[in-house]
Amino acid sequence: MRLGSYMAGFALVVGTTGLALFAQALVRRRINPDTLRACHEVGGYLLSVVGTLYAVLLGLIVVDAMAIFQEAHQTTVQEANALTDVILLAKRMPEEPRARVLQLATRYADLVVNREWDTMDHGRHLPEARETAIELLDAVVAFEPKTESEKTLHDAQVDATIQLWNSRRNRTVLAAQTIPMLKWLVLVLGGVITVFFTFFFTVENGMLQGLMTALITVIIVLNIFLVLMFGYPFSGDLRVDPTTYRAAHELANLPSPALRPTATATP
Repeated sequence: MRLGSYMAGFALVVGTTGLALFAQALVRRRINPDTLRACHEVGGYLLSVVGTLYAVLLGLIVVDAMAIFQEAHQTTVQEANALTDVILLAKRMPEEPRARVLQLATRYADLVVNREWDTMDHGRHLPEARETAIELLDAVVAFEPKTESEKTLHDAQVDATIQLWNSRRNRTVLAAQTIPMLKWLVLVLGGVITVFFTFFFTVENGMLQGLMTALITVIIVLNIFLVLMFGYPFSGDLRVDPTTYRAAHELANLPSPALRPTATATP
């Protein structure tokens, strides 16, 4: 589901609503209205039970999908912030380890934004980016501080690098997870049953009944569409954006404080 996510959702709503209206018209044509009216009392109670159960189930699944999206967004921000911390702290390191850490951090940001992000659309990750993250962790841990200030910075940098690795692992796990087929089966089958129950009722004005059926169908399909959009946080138009990594990449390319030219006083 790429650039046409919203158009696909619109087509899904229109197509499903049209199918529901066609099925309702077919039922009204094949079954005598008096037979349908005889089902109103019992059918009303059953529709209330079925509708309530499905509404609760649908609401829980929608909330769960939104929670997945929110978790993916927070994990991505945490990873990008940790990468930024690693870069900022690396600029205070001695020249040789500083160059190595900044090189790996810049390369990692490049790989994540330009290559790995698209692979997550298919639930995969980029092995090269994973290897770069491991190399970055090794480079930070291998540095041996000599002064007290270097020890303090080194401890903070190790913590930031570990946070980067943990956030990356969570992000790739979330990208690989999908909405289980059992949930989709229950969602779709429950929606079909709920809409089908409305066919057991009849009113004199067929257009008015069609409007009511269409509204019920639209509400159900829109909620299913929300699950489709939020349940896959790294796919489609509504997906977690890697903009925060670009900021870290730009920061890595800025000169270190020790290398910046100092302003000279003018007479």
